[in-house]
Amino acid sequence: MARRPLRFAVLLGGLLAGGCAPLVRYTNDLVDSTSGRTWFTRVPAGIGGTFGFVVGVPIDIVASPVSWAVYRSQPKETRDVMSVFLFPSFLLWQVGTLVGSPFDLVEWAVWRSWNERAITPEEREAIERAWDEQEYSEYPVEPVYPPTATSG
Repeated sequence: MARRPLRFAVLLGGLLAGGCAPLVRYTNDLVDSTSGRTWFTRVPAGIGGTFGFVVGVPIDIVASPVSWAVYRSQPKETRDVMSVFLFPSFLLWQVGTLVGSPFDLVEWAVWRSWNERAITPEEREAIERAWDEQEYSEYPVEPVYPPTATSG
């Protein structure tokens, strides 16, 4: 019995070590109409995400002293007010959106898995070529180091 919390902590740490970008991408797809999901999935996910964000606003207010310290500790070039001060709301929004994942599973089992057309090898090659030709297509980057030389 005493090892159960330790196992849970190790499992949670392992999951968090992989990063949260795939989870954020999945939750965004749950509410996006262009992702191929129907209203059956998007409505519960949208309601859960909205509820999570609203619940997070009071937490944002209570956590503002800690958020202020985190904000001030970051370099001026990379500070972002919204991502620091609204982090609890963002986190609870993403967690709330996961309410739609059981609906997504049902929708996939009943509808999408049967109706999605398999892409041909030529189409796959064209998609991969298009992705290879794009540089930083999903997350545009502005280099901040090394600093650019100023005239004068």
